[in-house]
Amino acid sequence: MFAIDDVVVATKGIDLGQMVVTGLSSGGYYVHVKVDGMSLTYPARDLKKA
Repeated sequence: MFAIDDVVVATKGIDLGQMVVTGLSSGGYYVHVKVDGMSLTYPARDLKKA
């Protein structure tokens, strides 16, 4: 599981380098991240800790 402010990278989909976790969905299936001023949402299974 991820926590707020963890640094993660995508294992699937678009790789934007290191991203910072800004939030989690209520079920934990999706992770909200921020990179280069953009806020994105990734499935938790497509991310790993950097």
